Amino acid sequence: MPRDKQPPLVVFMPLGAPEPGTTLQRWLYDGLREAILKGRLPAGSKLPGTRVLASHYGLARGTVQAAYQQLLSEGYLDAHTGSGTRVSQVLPGVTLESGYVRRRIVPSVETHDPPPQTPWIERLAAIKPVFGRRSVIPGLRPFFPHRGDVQTFPVDLWRKLHIQQLRSSRMSALLDSDPAGLPALRQAVAGYLSIARGVQVSADRVLILSSVQQGLDLCLRLLVQPGEPVWMEDPGYPGARQLMDVTGVNRVDVPVDQHGLDVDEGIRRAPRARLAYVTPSRQAPLGSELSPARRLALLRWANTQGAYIFEDDYDSEYRFIAKPIPALRSLAEADRSVILAGTFSKLLFPAIRLAYLVLPASLVESFTRAAALTARHANSLAQAVLAEFISEGHFDRHVRQKRKIYASRAEAFAEAAHTHWRDLIHVPDIRAGMDIACTLAHEDEAGTCARLGSAGIDVMPLSNYCVERKPAGLVMGFAPYDERAIQDAAQAVKVALQR
Repeated sequence: MPRDKQPPLVVFMPLGAPEPGTTLQRWLYDGLREAILKGRLPAGSKLPGTRVLASHYGLARGTVQAAYQQLLSEGYLDAHTGSGTRVSQVLPGVTLESGYVRRRIVPSVETHDPPPQTPWIERLAAIKPVFGRRSVIPGLRPFFPHRGDVQTFPVDLWRKLHIQQLRSSRMSALLDSDPAGLPALRQAVAGYLSIARGVQVSADRVLILSSVQQGLDLCLRLLVQPGEPVWMEDPGYPGARQLMDVTGVNRVDVPVDQHGLDVDEGIRRAPRARLAYVTPSRQAPLGSELSPARRLALLRWANTQGAYIFEDDYDSEYRFIAKPIPALRSLAEADRSVILAGTFSKLLFPAIRLAYLVLPASLVESFTRAAALTARHANSLAQAVLAEFISEGHFDRHVRQKRKIYASRAEAFAEAAHTHWRDLIHVPDIRAGMDIACTLAHEDEAGTCARLGSAGIDVMPLSNYCVERKPAGLVMGFAPYDERAIQDAAQAVKVALQR
């Protein structure tokens, strides 16, 4: 192992109490040897000097030297001038007998007891989480959806703002912060929403979280009793649907058409629902907008029933054919019933893990207490940097630049689809967003996805978003790929499907 790749110095390791009648020298020898054999001290690990180890364990230095010497003579340790004492790269057989070892040391076999059968664990076992460990696809193969282009992010500017926050005069950014969010960021978000989304709200109604998913989780915990009905769009965002399923609410799937959520059908299926999840500005995944008539009908239902509307402001900023339409929360009738949720993960970069809720006044205190109890607060340093990024105008410029870039790539995607996929995949007009739901000319959705995957193309089956009606289709992203990459990938799709 190269010197710069060596494991770190091992300063402390609990060895347990000596057994009665065991000398301290043998206790130390047995403890270190067993740690080496079980991998707790990996090959190449550097052990402390005998003086340091003796001081730490309260032993005589001669005791430590004797134990080290025995391990060196048996091949468990190596010592070289200038590099200290390290665990050997090649260990002797585990059955070696010595003056201290009277038994065979067999590495323990890890066993797993079955998890307790709680309702949450049982419901989690029944789903494959959208955000599971196997769901993160390495690389950036076209045309995987729900991804932005991080290459366009002004990383040098972000680094500069980050460094400014780490000046000695601003070290408070490294401390715990208000569980509702940094006041500067809440004020910046309120100002941004006023201009970009038509939402007039004071900063004290803004709650900073790590994700929209966390915000929906709080809503389901605080506003809905287990077994009570909740409206869910169908087709709709799988992460929201799965969260409803594991929290034990009664998910009621409400169909979506070209005008958005069918409010009348939702009322017919579950008139007394406690919560409705909607993506009114750009429906996920179909891309339609909730019509004005249905917006008013949805608000009228919520205010009459005392229900709440969770407005996921999904991809609202990336609208190409006109200015972004105002949020549902901007309407006068929405103040009591609408909880607006937005994220910076798609607008900036996924790793920022910052989002927000705009809450009715009556919910601010309970939601803030719940956020403090479950997560303490979102990353304080990232909040401080983002607050300056917004207040200095960088955020607005960045979003406008990305909107222009994504519009160009949406046009290139549509042209490539028209050129290569006319008899294979139908791509509707792309008015907004980072991806588009397409329909297949045949019904073999699973086979299509398999053939595309083998050709290096990643897509999401449209059926993953659907419950009742599952048309054969694909959700395909275009935002992270430049025009040349789109053309090359479109040709690869054609070859794979024609084959």
